[in-house]
Amino acid sequence: MSSPKYHAFMCNTSRPDGHPRGCCTSKGGGQPLFDRLMQKFQAAMLWDKGVSIAQASCLGTCNAGPVMVVYPENVWYSPKTNEDIDEIVKSHFREGKVVERLVFTP
Repeated sequence: MSSPKYHAFMCNTSRPDGHPRGCCTSKGGGQPLFDRLMQKFQAAMLWDKGVSIAQASCLGTCNAGPVMVVYPENVWYSPKTNEDIDEIVKSHFREGKVVERLVFTP
Protein backbone atom coordinates (compact mmCIF):
# COMPACT_ATOMS: atom_id res chain seq x y z
CA MET A 1 0.00 0.00 0.00
CA SER A 2 1.37 3.42 -0.91
CA SER A 3 1.39 6.41 1.42
CA PRO A 4 -1.78 8.50 1.31
CA LYS A 5 -1.79 11.94 -0.31
CA TYR A 6 -3.75 13.22 2.69
CA HIS A 7 -4.16 11.68 6.12
CA ALA A 8 -6.81 13.32 8.30
CA PHE A 9 -7.27 12.76 12.01
CA MET A 10 -10.45 13.96 13.71
CA CYS A 11 -10.74 14.23 17.48
CA ASN A 12 -13.39 12.00 18.99
CA THR A 13 -12.54 12.52 22.66
CA SER A 14 -15.32 12.53 25.22
CA ARG A 15 -14.75 13.77 28.76
CA PRO A 16 -17.14 14.06 31.72
CA ASP A 17 -19.27 17.19 32.04
CA GLY A 18 -17.41 19.93 33.89
CA HIS A 19 -13.94 18.73 32.90
CA PRO A 20 -11.66 21.82 32.79
CA ARG A 21 -10.45 21.11 29.23
CA GLY A 22 -13.84 20.18 27.86
CA CYS A 23 -13.85 17.97 24.78
CA CYS A 24 -14.65 18.02 21.09
CA THR A 25 -17.73 15.86 21.65
CA SER A 26 -19.26 18.33 24.12
CA LYS A 27 -18.67 21.14 21.61
CA GLY A 28 -20.81 19.49 18.94
CA GLY A 29 -18.09 17.41 17.33
CA GLY A 30 -16.95 13.93 18.04
CA GLN A 31 -18.87 11.04 16.60
CA PRO A 32 -21.57 12.94 14.62
CA LEU A 33 -19.01 14.95 12.63
CA PHE A 34 -16.76 11.93 12.16
CA ASP A 35 -19.77 9.96 10.89
CA ARG A 36 -20.44 12.72 8.36
CA LEU A 37 -16.79 12.69 7.31
CA MET A 38 -16.92 8.92 6.86
CA GLN A 39 -20.17 9.18 4.88
CA LYS A 40 -18.65 11.75 2.50
CA PHE A 41 -15.38 9.80 2.35
CA GLN A 42 -17.19 6.66 1.23
CA ALA A 43 -19.54 8.44 -1.18
CA ALA A 44 -16.60 10.13 -2.93
CA MET A 45 -14.49 6.95 -2.82
CA LEU A 46 -11.65 9.02 -1.41
CA TRP A 47 -9.47 5.99 -0.67
CA ASP A 48 -9.06 5.78 -4.47
CA LYS A 49 -7.87 9.40 -4.45
CA GLY A 50 -5.17 8.87 -1.82
CA VAL A 51 -7.07 10.04 1.25
CA SER A 52 -7.02 8.28 4.60
CA ILE A 53 -9.10 9.30 7.62
CA ALA A 54 -9.01 8.17 11.23
CA GLN A 55 -10.59 8.95 14.56
CA ALA A 56 -8.15 10.29 17.12
CA SER A 57 -8.15 10.75 20.83
CA CYS A 58 -7.30 14.21 22.16
CA LEU A 59 -5.27 16.29 19.73
CA GLY A 60 -4.47 18.81 22.49
CA THR A 61 -6.37 21.77 21.08
CA CYS A 62 -9.54 21.47 23.14
CA ASN A 63 -10.20 25.23 23.13
CA ALA A 64 -10.69 25.15 19.34
CA GLY A 65 -12.79 21.97 19.26
CA PRO A 66 -14.05 20.14 17.41
CA VAL A 67 -10.79 19.71 15.52
CA MET A 68 -9.25 17.87 12.60
CA VAL A 69 -5.66 17.87 11.37
CA VAL A 70 -4.64 17.00 7.82
CA TYR A 71 -1.16 15.78 7.00
CA PRO A 72 1.29 16.15 5.34
CA GLU A 73 0.41 19.87 5.15
CA ASN A 74 -0.24 20.11 8.89
CA VAL A 75 -3.49 22.00 8.29
CA TRP A 76 -5.68 22.31 11.38
CA TYR A 77 -9.43 22.69 10.93
CA SER A 78 -12.21 23.46 13.38
CA PRO A 79 -15.37 22.22 11.64
CA LYS A 80 -18.60 22.89 13.51
CA THR A 81 -21.28 21.64 11.11
CA ASN A 82 -21.97 18.97 8.52
CA GLU A 83 -21.63 21.68 5.89
CA ASP A 84 -18.10 22.44 7.13
CA ILE A 85 -17.20 18.75 6.74
CA ASP A 86 -18.70 18.73 3.24
CA GLU A 87 -16.63 21.77 2.29
CA ILE A 88 -13.39 20.22 3.61
CA VAL A 89 -14.04 17.02 1.65
CA LYS A 90 -14.85 18.89 -1.56
CA SER A 91 -12.22 21.63 -1.38
CA HIS A 92 -9.27 20.03 0.40
CA PHE A 93 -9.52 16.32 -0.39
CA ARG A 94 -10.97 16.51 -3.90
CA GLU A 95 -9.64 19.83 -5.23
CA GLY A 96 -6.47 20.29 -3.13
CA LYS A 97 -7.57 23.71 -1.81
CA VAL A 98 -7.36 24.53 1.90
CA VAL A 99 -10.62 25.86 3.40
CA GLU A 100 -9.13 29.00 4.92
CA ARG A 101 -12.24 30.03 6.88
CA LEU A 102 -12.03 26.82 8.94
CA VAL A 103 -8.27 26.87 9.58
CA PHE A 104 -6.81 27.71 12.96
CA THR A 105 -3.31 27.73 14.41
CA PRO A 106 -2.91 25.39 17.41
